[in-house]
Amino acid sequence: MIHAKYCKPRIFPWNSTREPEQIDRSQDIGGDLTLNREKQYEIGRDGILGYRKGTPAFAYSMRQFEYGQMGFWNSLVNKVNPVGSPYYVTLEDLKTPISDIAAFLTDDNGTFTGSIWFPKLRVNGFSINIGDPDAIVERNFDLVGEDYKILDGKYFAYEKATAVAPGVQTIVLDPVPVAYATDKYIFRVLRVRSGVVSELIEGIGTNQWQFTAPATVEINDGLTDDVHKVYYESATAYTTLWTNNNSDSDFLLAESCEISIKVGTGTRVYRLQSVGIDVAFERTDYKEIGNSEIVQTGVKSKTVTISLNRFSEDFSLEAILAGDTTFPYINPRDFVDNIQLMVKVFSDKTHTAFKIGYLMNNISPTTLATAQPVEDYQTRTNALECDNLKISDHESEIVFA
Repeated sequence: MIHAKYCKPRIFPWNSTREPEQIDRSQDIGGDLTLNREKQYEIGRDGILGYRKGTPAFAYSMRQFEYGQMGFWNSLVNKVNPVGSPYYVTLEDLKTPISDIAAFLTDDNGTFTGSIWFPKLRVNGFSINIGDPDAIVERNFDLVGEDYKILDGKYFAYEKATAVAPGVQTIVLDPVPVAYATDKYIFRVLRVRSGVVSELIEGIGTNQWQFTAPATVEINDGLTDDVHKVYYESATAYTTLWTNNNSDSDFLLAESCEISIKVGTGTRVYRLQSVGIDVAFERTDYKEIGNSEIVQTGVKSKTVTISLNRFSEDFSLEAILAGDTTFPYINPRDFVDNIQLMVKVFSDKTHTAFKIGYLMNNISPTTLATAQPVEDYQTRTNALECDNLKISDHESEIVFA
């Protein structure tokens, strides 16, 4: 049996020189693979003619404690940690990058059982949730791909090298790869050139690579500063797969958060009971004739849905949304659509040490709901919507325009 303490998740960004890294503070991880097989029949036959096998669809989900670090966000957008401004990540940054995730599994007897490899994952959506005033702030991620691979008793391994001169690039793999099929040792070779990542194919021609046992990969037509990434299967781990992160916050609490809204003038919002920010990408994937793989991916639209839930005490929030208090009543039909909202998360309840923040602009209200249970206090839910979100661990970037 595999216990959570013996499951070591790790993310492998495709682009840039960013190194793979362990995924800290994760609470739940899981995946659902839909094989997309369709029964086929013919006239005159009693029973199934056969199954048409479509492209599988894989959904990977993860729940993670908010701990104020940008590492996982930067891995998802395939960039190294910036040393200067801008430090933030936006929804545009998350549209196209691809990452792999692998989980390394050991049973209760201390026996390594193998790796589960989730290739070519893209962000399909995510959410930031503050469930109640005593809650831990959480991130939830929804990633999509086509399939996953099980490496029985073996490690998913990785080697990176940067070309120091043009020509054939020779990479000696450590640890030594093992065959996953007859005369097949290498899963994938990527090239990062001038910020563009390409998947190279095996062969002796232009922009191709060759493997020579026991552990040598040669890549043709390299240029100086090309970054090559080789993915393969091995009998031993390519690096230390897990180190306890005791330097960052364990988690961050609702009491350490500030939520502010701006319509004309920025105002902090009080008496909130829960806050949710849900991001959804409308993804579209394209294939081509003669190929069973998806060759082009894109995002048609981005939707950010914000929910602010509170007890009914007054109409202060509605008055802010109205934007004009000249008249002695509030008409929701006149609510403005240029609202700004920020969520700041600090290290503790004193709100002095900023950790991470989320900023949205051009927001419009979509739903106003009121609930009055018997023998209980009335609650209100304000739902708002936009198509943008900025994430940063620098407070100077989480400010109203």
